[in-house]
Amino acid sequence: MVTTILFIIQFFFSIIIGLYFLNLFKTQQGNKNAIEKESKKELEKLRKMRDIKLTEPLAEKTRPSTLKEIVGQSQGIKALRAALCGPNPQHVIIYGPPGIGKTAAARVILEEAKMNDISPFRREAKFVEMDATTVRFDERGIADPLIGSVHDPIYQGAGAYGVAGVPQPKPGAVTKAHGGILFIDEIGELHPIQMNKLLKVLEDRKVFLESAYYSSEDKNIPSHIHEIFQRGLPADFRLVGATTRTADEIPPAIRSRCVEIYFRPLTQSEIIEIARNAAKKGGFELEDEGDALIAKYAQNGREAVNIVQIAGGVCLVDGRNTIRKKDIEWVIEFGHYSPRIEKKVLKEEQIGCINGLAVFGNSIGMVVDIEVSVMKALSGKGEV
Repeated sequence: MVTTILFIIQFFFSIIIGLYFLNLFKTQQGNKNAIEKESKKELEKLRKMRDIKLTEPLAEKTRPSTLKEIVGQSQGIKALRAALCGPNPQHVIIYGPPGIGKTAAARVILEEAKMNDISPFRREAKFVEMDATTVRFDERGIADPLIGSVHDPIYQGAGAYGVAGVPQPKPGAVTKAHGGILFIDEIGELHPIQMNKLLKVLEDRKVFLESAYYSSEDKNIPSHIHEIFQRGLPADFRLVGATTRTADEIPPAIRSRCVEIYFRPLTQSEIIEIARNAAKKGGFELEDEGDALIAKYAQNGREAVNIVQIAGGVCLVDGRNTIRKKDIEWVIEFGHYSPRIEKKVLKEEQIGCINGLAVFGNSIGMVVDIEVSVMKALSGKGEV
């Protein structure tokens, strides 16, 4: 009798346990199906979004793809080729005002270097671009897009590694650029802490990450993560930094490791050439003296392209493809463009006037008139 009762109780609890696990399995399957359905919806949204494409902006159409398309920087290009296209490429800092082709030159030079048999850059070498003004990092090392970070299981625990308490290294831009070029725009704006970390990477050619949750004795940590923490992430690249600051504003530690190259401001004739190329690639025709008017107000190539693009938009709205002088004047007026400050030395002499040289920017100067006043000397002060 007792045995029968125990059997019935055991059978009852077995049914309850079986129903519990059956219900748990159904819940898991339901969650999995719900996640898969949601994932399919999101994938469909992404596909539809990728099918929507706007026309290419004129600024992208006019971006140089070969060295011949870069206007007005022959000396800078020559120095950049010497620094990057040889068997021992160097780290580089490019100085110069904005919109004169620093980024385009670095990108094109890498493509040329990859075609050079003596260059260590392989065909698959990457050009990784970052803007120092937008780089943000966490002092605990949780997030650092430049150097790299560690996904700690406590703060960011998710996924299989997070549940198992395994720290996950996340490569930064220095590792993504391994074997290629890391281009940092406005490198002078980089945070001092980031600058010091970058200098260490340039010396070691690898990145060492740290985490309080890593132990070399923990056998639950995968072997590749052990490899990363013990030997570091590879980061053998060439740094190309661009800046609009002067050389004395850049930390000496980074300058000493780089070849310094100076790109000069564009002349009016070079901006005329850029404006003509932009109009041609955009399918427009420039009215006589229109390119000269653009060159009078555009401070650099980027501004010249922007003026052509807006003036071209006015033309298309009016149903024509010729950019008139009045279209450009309208763009200059509403865009509040200021004329370029340029003055050439006069060939003929002028009484009471001499030429002086003024500096008003990074490697930018101009000729100014200096008037001389002559007064009759007082007694005992010499003669005029």
